[in-house]
Amino acid sequence: MTTRPLPAVAVLGPGRLGRSLAAALQARGYAVRLASSRVVEDAQDAVDASDVAFITVPDAAIGGVAAVVDWRPGQAVVHCSGARGLEVLTVPEQSGAMVGCLHPLQSFPATEPDPTRFEGITCGIDAASPLDTILEAIVGDLGARTVRLTGVDRSLYHAAAVLISNDAVALAAAATRAWTLAGLPESAAREALVPLLLGAAGNIAAHPLAEALTGPVARGDVGTVQSHLDALARDPALRELYRALGAELLRLPLGHAESVEARLHALLDSNGASG
Repeated sequence: MTTRPLPAVAVLGPGRLGRSLAAALQARGYAVRLASSRVVEDAQDAVDASDVAFITVPDAAIGGVAAVVDWRPGQAVVHCSGARGLEVLTVPEQSGAMVGCLHPLQSFPATEPDPTRFEGITCGIDAASPLDTILEAIVGDLGARTVRLTGVDRSLYHAAAVLISNDAVALAAAATRAWTLAGLPESAAREALVPLLLGAAGNIAAHPLAEALTGPVARGDVGTVQSHLDALARDPALRELYRALGAELLRLPLGHAESVEARLHALLDSNGASG
């Protein structure tokens, strides 16, 4: 727990992120008021008692929440959206407040607040001085690290987060479809396949991507890739997904002989694969 003076915090939006953020800050000694953004009086009371106010509502609602609350000069108003810039906080900025973004690169699926979800993660921050320093200190207190988002294409940044997080669920759904097409019970798919996913995540965390990769593309096993494509002809959408992901793997420096690489590209590239 830090020994420096801590700002009083308001969290507007008691959803999964908001409750976990409030719990995490409280666990580290911050005075936090969690309020519903839909009850203007409660939100205003929380804001009036705070030095830093986090708006933790869906992206489309940020501007509306920021517009219905009165802000004071010098107060910090921070949204937690990965996709939105600071333009959604125009109203508090016009009132003299400091505006910024703190976006945790983390998922918050639990219905109960989890103050540990910030430990060891990266948080994107976007703010001018001195708020940038304040946000860096808050992120450090949460046990996380920062990456600066100023000048970054926010849509691409957020798309990267969606690809690694949300689309892992899409891959699990696709793998389950292939599992059941093989004649195996859907009820057994998650128990059987999730350890593979966790193992792959561990490999990615521990090694460069090319070294983390296992399987037929990593081995240059053209025959196995071909057999997969043949079998997936039963579900053309799954086959095209397999091809697209395989083609992405071929962007990695896998060290294959030119002939092997050419054969894999012929199978997996959308402009080279045959029906």
